[in-house]
Amino acid sequence: MARIAQKSVETIKHQVNLVDIVSPYVELKRAGKSWKGLSPFTQEKTPSFYVHPDRGFYKCFSTGEGGDCFTFIMKVENLEFPEAIEFIAKKFNITLEYEAGGPSREQVSLRKQIFEIHELATTWFHKQFLESEEAAPVRSYWQEQRGFTMETADEVKIGYAPAARNALALYFKERGIPAEAMRQCGLFFARDNENYHENFKSRFRGRLMVPIRDVQGRVVAFTARQLAQTPEDDPAREAKYINSPETQIFHKGRILFGMDHARTHLKEGGSFLMVEGQLDAIRCWSVGLHTAVAPQGTAITDDQLHLMRRYQPSSVECLLDGDKAGRKAALRTLPLAFKAGLEFRFLLLPEKSDPDDLLREHGAAALEPLRVNARSAIELAVSESLPEDRAPTTHEKTTALRNVFDLLQHVPSEVAREDYIQAASKMLNVDTHAALIDFKKVPKPQTYRQGQDQPKPTPKVARDTLLTQGTWELLWLVLHFPAHSAAISEIIDYDWINKASPAGRLLQRVLAELREGLIEDTSNIENLIETIEDRQLLADLHSRDLNIDTDLAETEINKQINYIYINYLKNQLKALTQQVANASPDKQTSIMRKAKEARNALANPHQLEI
Repeated sequence: MARIAQKSVETIKHQVNLVDIVSPYVELKRAGKSWKGLSPFTQEKTPSFYVHPDRGFYKCFSTGEGGDCFTFIMKVENLEFPEAIEFIAKKFNITLEYEAGGPSREQVSLRKQIFEIHELATTWFHKQFLESEEAAPVRSYWQEQRGFTMETADEVKIGYAPAARNALALYFKERGIPAEAMRQCGLFFARDNENYHENFKSRFRGRLMVPIRDVQGRVVAFTARQLAQTPEDDPAREAKYINSPETQIFHKGRILFGMDHARTHLKEGGSFLMVEGQLDAIRCWSVGLHTAVAPQGTAITDDQLHLMRRYQPSSVECLLDGDKAGRKAALRTLPLAFKAGLEFRFLLLPEKSDPDDLLREHGAAALEPLRVNARSAIELAVSESLPEDRAPTTHEKTTALRNVFDLLQHVPSEVAREDYIQAASKMLNVDTHAALIDFKKVPKPQTYRQGQDQPKPTPKVARDTLLTQGTWELLWLVLHFPAHSAAISEIIDYDWINKASPAGRLLQRVLAELREGLIEDTSNIENLIETIEDRQLLADLHSRDLNIDTDLAETEINKQINYIYINYLKNQLKALTQQVANASPDKQTSIMRKAKEARNALANPHQLEI
């Protein structure tokens, strides 16, 4: 597989200002040499997201997220590292170079091949739907039974999967699609080592095909609707809808159906409309409700809510069945909605009313009466805790408040929690002050600290002394005082470094490069960065300041080197002591001698200096 040349990666980092990359996603304001804004990864009212353009790193102190331009785009656009590079290069008109001359069809990554497969399948399914004789009844079903137009089918690229077992596989054979990519794409059943296209059996047969796209509009999966044409030998014959399995490009909990369409129609101050299924969303679009989205056949997830929050809707209108099951589904959504900081409003349909039929008959205007009677999250939580046919008792009011309190543990803002309690108190006709006192008696989750609006940061790269044993601090010094880095590499023994931590592994790699003369200093270590974990570690190193003056750098370096050395001796002695207890008699004497030497070294350690 051809790799993007390292110098292209360096060119992007040198030519593109990180502020320009982050600004479309976060409203940034200058803060000294840095820029700050509200975190794009969580809800907060006080900015804790910092961008350091001179260093090329960002840091979110609410979540511990950090990294460079590539890790940021990977996170917000759900891309792999090479795709993030290509995304930025395209946006800023930078020509990429590839090792060994550039990517040929055979060299393209498996992930990229799977994207290509889904585009080909979408086109092929759509052509079958429009032209094949087998699909003639399906076209009638689409127009007459479902009440959709062929124009809508063309816009969404509705398709039809033929009932034949290997029709799609044979088409892919004609197009030269590799068997390995076909095994991994989720569209076929096949043995693990199958290489013959004829033996690939289509997962979707005799079904109406609805393409599922990511936020960039790329087809990543399909939903398939059962039809009369679905063959009897289909293992999922009785399932009305079946979805693609999870693959390298499809994680159903991270994608909302229709978000690529809805986000382009969301106006400032507008709302997303969340419906149950894909065809419901398409119905909404067909009547002019273009901000409709749908989960992928499961309960809403954190990732899906944060995806909506990225586009800053004023609220999310949730269109639900008005029966008991629909209300229960809404209640399950509330904790995640509060946590994500989204304002949900629930549009409850009358019992036994179908949203597709309602919109088909009355158009977008059918939602207006539902909006007038919409319930907020708090209103729904309170009403579902109370009896419908009589005034609530004191005990029932207390229970309803307790349910509200449980939900509010997910709200990180003190101000928002107080507002919600006031609203609940008004609904229950109880004293707000008394309700607030009761709420303060409820034990707070450990993720929140008394007196703070924000969750306690949980950094991805922790500076745990017991884990790093000084390696994080020494790595910080190596990077911030590159003039001393070569001298450090000559003193440190690799065995001293605790390689159980990301900091330890990167420190060993940097020192090895220095000792072998492969790099002169640590002023630019981009070539040594191998993983996303490394990039997050670098962000952590660049965003924290140990407040060490240049004059004191050498003293601090010696201190950390000796600290690492002493910890090594302690661990060595501990390991030898355990070996003595477990060793056979003939080996105990030798191990005890080594333990004595380690004990003496620990009692009188050498003072190491660069």
